[in-house]
Amino acid sequence: MINHSENLVSMMKNLLVLPLLTCLLLGLLACSIPSALAVDANPISPGSWTMVLLPDTQNYCDTDARALIFNAQTQWIADHQASHNIQMVLHQGDVTNTNYASQFDRAKIALGILETAGVPYSVGPGNHDYALSTRTSLFNSPTYFGPGSAYANQAHFASGNGGFFEAGKTDNSYLTFNAGGEDWLVFSAEFGPRNEVVAWMDSVAAAHPNHNKILNLHAYMYSDDTRYDWATYGAAQSWNPHSYALSGTINDGQELWDKLVKKHDNWKFTFNGHVINDGTGWLASEGDNGNVVHQILANYQMRANGGDGYLRIMEFMADGDTVKVSTYSPYQGAYLTAADQDFTLSMTTLPPEPPPPPVIRGVSAAAIDVPAGSTTNEASTWNIVGSGPGEVTLITPPNVADLSIAFDGIHTARSQGVMMATVRQNLRDNAYYSTVEVSHVNYFPGLGVPIGSDVLQIATSRATNGGEYNANVAVAMFPFADGWISGHVTGAGALLEGQGVEANNVSRIGAGRYRLSIDDVGSRTDGMLFVVGGENGHNNYSMAPLPDGSGWEVASRDNTAATFAALEDNRWSFVYIDYDAPGLTGGRVAADSSLTAARGSFSLTHPSTGVYRITIDGYTPDDGILLLTSSGWETEGGLTTPADNILSYEADGNAFVVNIRDRNGSESLLENGEFIFAFLAYDGQLTPFVPEPSVACLLLSGIFWMLAGRRRLA
Repeated sequence: MINHSENLVSMMKNLLVLPLLTCLLLGLLACSIPSALAVDANPISPGSWTMVLLPDTQNYCDTDARALIFNAQTQWIADHQASHNIQMVLHQGDVTNTNYASQFDRAKIALGILETAGVPYSVGPGNHDYALSTRTSLFNSPTYFGPGSAYANQAHFASGNGGFFEAGKTDNSYLTFNAGGEDWLVFSAEFGPRNEVVAWMDSVAAAHPNHNKILNLHAYMYSDDTRYDWATYGAAQSWNPHSYALSGTINDGQELWDKLVKKHDNWKFTFNGHVINDGTGWLASEGDNGNVVHQILANYQMRANGGDGYLRIMEFMADGDTVKVSTYSPYQGAYLTAADQDFTLSMTTLPPEPPPPPVIRGVSAAAIDVPAGSTTNEASTWNIVGSGPGEVTLITPPNVADLSIAFDGIHTARSQGVMMATVRQNLRDNAYYSTVEVSHVNYFPGLGVPIGSDVLQIATSRATNGGEYNANVAVAMFPFADGWISGHVTGAGALLEGQGVEANNVSRIGAGRYRLSIDDVGSRTDGMLFVVGGENGHNNYSMAPLPDGSGWEVASRDNTAATFAALEDNRWSFVYIDYDAPGLTGGRVAADSSLTAARGSFSLTHPSTGVYRITIDGYTPDDGILLLTSSGWETEGGLTTPADNILSYEADGNAFVVNIRDRNGSESLLENGEFIFAFLAYDGQLTPFVPEPSVACLLLSGIFWMLAGRRRLA
């Protein structure tokens, strides 16, 4: 998949520092002796046959120790060829992590087990199997899987049964086989297939009108159950083949669907890996002829040990229609049983529409504390000390610097809206100040959603020194369903999700610098833009309205950055609060504490440099929270960007005491600066401003209904 080092469990870390012989012996024992809880694979039903999918084995090929897991997978397949009636094995690419001979040597050993046992298989190489920014790969070498190799000489590739796209290469192939009384045609294609490869597959498919068809390749589906579609989503779908510097033309999932898959009336499946996040995806679509095509993503490389040995078993039942999909690890002796890993499908029927997920409604806020001095997971017991008006609950175990919450019992999926957060503590342990982000990715197991899925999670860190560090926080959820103008943005400046904005409202203008506009909104006069980071990476974010009022600039910096110009690309999220939003108490505060704009009843003083006291009439800090964002410009070294200030607040009697610190090397002194704030009371609910329709709109509406009424009477 991507160039991304995966975390290994401590056992594997320790193995790597042992002498090689010891590593191999321990690895063999680990692979051959199941734990007391290990289970063998379930037997298949009478009359059924199976196909096995092997996605992204790249991490297994990194070392001799982990290669034993790959060997365990293929040995299990060989050992169960008869018992499970295994008719075909398809590898979805990234056989190796890097196009090195040592890694292809390990892959050759693992896949050679299939060749020795006579188990037919096919591979669609991934981006990691090619040299960087080229379509050159050792995969095509006769030493490994190229012409003349045992792989290329399999019977299903022989003339009349199958073949290859071009002479001297085997990375684009087709094969035919018969299973369950049906003829099948399988294409295994290169990463981001070229136009000429797609045209070749189209012609071969047309020449086999009575074969059920499968496209097997590395990149097609994304983890949000949609096809890769560069034209529509761009970089918002990470790792699209179009984002790689490949030679020749490139086709992603949507292009392959349009040019190839949907055109043929008996296309049944596409299989791919490549994508991390939760590593799963499933989309059933009707082709041009009404046939159902199941497009399936599976990838396990982000799991411990480089994938923990998991593979997909597709059991084709005797009725010729039903397919049972399961996920099993011969290495672990275990199944994954979540709904996206274990399911049943019909090859001729679209699956029923899932019930709509519950929707978060209404802005709710919470103040969350973590014990002073807590530096271990066990001691980091987060507590909600105030919340409302909706129910806010913690849903994660004690953990340093990371937590998840639910609103009215509903997970904070990224698609639900935007969660804003502010540090609620000016100094931690009398020494450190902090930053907070709202990560776009779930890092906790056991939440009922996969690791890597798009769930908002709070992440705190220590400024100057960096690293995870506990800090009290204030948070609020702004649901898309309520109509808040808000959204999530990638580090490349692409809009992930949004309400009230379109893709062309957001752009990246330089490293760590972004522009955002909102149609018909003046950024200097109409309202406030709150921003928060979307990473779990120790970053700080600020914004400033553009001088002409056409939008805002947003800046992202690492909180350890020693210079003003040290900006970096990171994900971020935003919420726009109009000054006319019902129930708003807040405003834009100048560095000298004068008010550029304000709503609600409050008092503001400026007792010392970088310190501002806000008192909300009728409320105390026990009754609600503040949201803060730096909103001024700053110039250093000839560079003008949103200020590199870090904001926080804490309670002092009935007042909220705001601190502004300049991010300047290791000093980070208090500094006057411009900022915006909003107070969210637990007993009230902020709602978005909805403009009243113009007189012209009302007149047009009245004319329309008058004419409609006449038509009804007629």
